[in-house]
Amino acid sequence: MHNPSASIKKHPTLNYRYYSQIAMCFVGLLLTANIIGEKPLLLGPIILPAGLLLFPITYLLGDLLTEVYGFAQSRRVIWMGMACNLFMAMMCRLAIALPALDTWPRAEAYAEILGTSSRLMAISVFTYFVGEFVNAYIVAKLKICMQGRLFWARALCGSWIGEGIETSLFIPLAFFGTMPNIQLLKLAAFYYSFKVLYALIAMPLLNLIVKLLKHYEQLDTYDTHTNFNPFARA
Repeated sequence: MHNPSASIKKHPTLNYRYYSQIAMCFVGLLLTANIIGEKPLLLGPIILPAGLLLFPITYLLGDLLTEVYGFAQSRRVIWMGMACNLFMAMMCRLAIALPALDTWPRAEAYAEILGTSSRLMAISVFTYFVGEFVNAYIVAKLKICMQGRLFWARALCGSWIGEGIETSLFIPLAFFGTMPNIQLLKLAAFYYSFKVLYALIAMPLLNLIVKLLKHYEQLDTYDTHTNFNPFARA
């Protein structure tokens, strides 16, 4: 007798114990960073946007996803984050455009904050897309070249290059015309330096988490036959 369940092919991600949780953390961090990103924080002599506290973590999680689950699964999460980011930006614009109660006193503040945030979200979608895919590609390719050794070095290389490209695109697109060009260069240099230092400090913990995750998942993916096209379906 034919068993209907025997013909059902499970998707590989259904066999992973922690992939979904990591993917949700990735998307949650990305959206949160974009919402809180505009506020300038004063930390002693340092001024930085609030989103910069969280955004570098998305690159570190991207390194983790690529190292353990492979480029194809990392690609799924990057697209998921991009779709959620676009949806949130559109909903912010829609919420601003819809009429509010006349007696509500915060309409202008609401529109000003969410309007600016949604603009930055739209810009970050493009720069995030480029930076994250460059990061994942470098980590996956170097893993093959280095036969899986020195994850920390490969992750730093991917993160620093991906974040460098993302920063060089985001700063001009987001702030061009709002300040002199020399200030833009200083801002970009500071942003990038902060991200470089952030990744360096966080790398020992990330390296430990990757080792534990490989053990619990019983998985260590090498992308020897992977299609690295960001638009590929598999």
